Amino acid sequence: MIRLGLRNLLRSKTHLVLVAVLIGMPCFLLLMMQAIGSAVEKQTAILQQNVDNTLQLRARGSMGHVNMVGNEDILPQDALDQARAIEHVARVEPYLLAMTPTEGHNFAMVVGVEPGDARRLESHGEAGNPRIIAGRDLTEADRGQHVAIIGQGFAQWVGITADKLDGATLTLDLKKTHPVIFALDRPNATLRIVGIYASGYVFGDMQLFMPLDTFRDIYGVPAGISWLFVRADSAAHLPRVEQALRARLGEAADIIAPTNVAEFQSTATRAVRTLAASGIALSAVLMAVIVFFVMLLIVRSRAREIGTLKALGASDGGVVAAFLTEAVALCLAGALLGTLLFGAGGGAVIQKAFGLGVAPFLPAQYKDTLIDALALSPDLGPGTLGLLILISIAAALAGSSWGIRQILRLSPMEAIRNE
Repeated sequence: MIRLGLRNLLRSKTHLVLVAVLIGMPCFLLLMMQAIGSAVEKQTAILQQNVDNTLQLRARGSMGHVNMVGNEDILPQDALDQARAIEHVARVEPYLLAMTPTEGHNFAMVVGVEPGDARRLESHGEAGNPRIIAGRDLTEADRGQHVAIIGQGFAQWVGITADKLDGATLTLDLKKTHPVIFALDRPNATLRIVGIYASGYVFGDMQLFMPLDTFRDIYGVPAGISWLFVRADSAAHLPRVEQALRARLGEAADIIAPTNVAEFQSTATRAVRTLAASGIALSAVLMAVIVFFVMLLIVRSRAREIGTLKALGASDGGVVAAFLTEAVALCLAGALLGTLLFGAGGGAVIQKAFGLGVAPFLPAQYKDTLIDALALSPDLGPGTLGLLILISIAAALAGSSWGIRQILRLSPMEAIRNE
């Protein structure tokens, strides 16, 4: 009877293709929502890797911005060596920060960082290494050079686009003031923009990263550190590292354990996870509805055949097995078609779906920027394919339930007489 169900699948090629297309559409939706959810989960995991074992240090009572009114105090240069000398410290990353006016009361952040260190974001200091979406990142060869990478929001404000990146420059006027920025008696500095990044945060995209040596030269800061990120070799050793830092630098530094990754998890991650789960559930329901109508039509059109099989001695269980085999095979054929289409063109569709269907439900700080920061690409790993197969089988069983009820109630005499 199982072989009979598989043969019935091929009785009409047109019917098979039509049903496979109908079932393939919700399968495509399922894969798309799974890929979006997976991308945000991966982003959260990256943030956690940069947070769980990291502490941020800055001058006591100061934000550490070299030209911010009342917050220009920075850490002494020897804080770097003192932090490196502490047991269980795996990496120490120094930052220098300044502010530059944009329009009105708004401003952008200028950050000096060692090439190869994580590029963390103001107000989201634990979020490291935003994604480069055009050009390249800073390299060791850039030390001391007047080059920088720019956030997509800042780039849009100054008129730098990906297609105009070759030869793009930005001039910093250090004499410009702002309600919270004081002027520096330093000459203008022109930087060559070599890359554009996307962070996922509105304000995070209003930053400019340059080599630390370049920052010192432009802003006239030969020594000192705005922020110091100290990474322990494991989360378990973080309390011991923090205690040692407080003993050595407690009088000069505020020590902060970043917490904004928890905000990301409770806002963006939770919102996307909920939407992804809803999309997967909707896909399963659509598949079950399609199977319901398809199997109902099949049972009605083959009433005489079912009656004949029963008259010849086929059991109810055998007939049901044949029809369930056909239903499962139809769902798997649709799933295969949806997977092939998703693998071929899913990347572009995911981008549009995220922007149109998911982004409106995100908190404001992620609404317009998170899409560029995520590595949205078709996710066809074993876990995703296994989920698709399980949902396809479940939809086939659920959608066939009413048809099975009709099969069980149909007697041979009624089927032949009605025919």
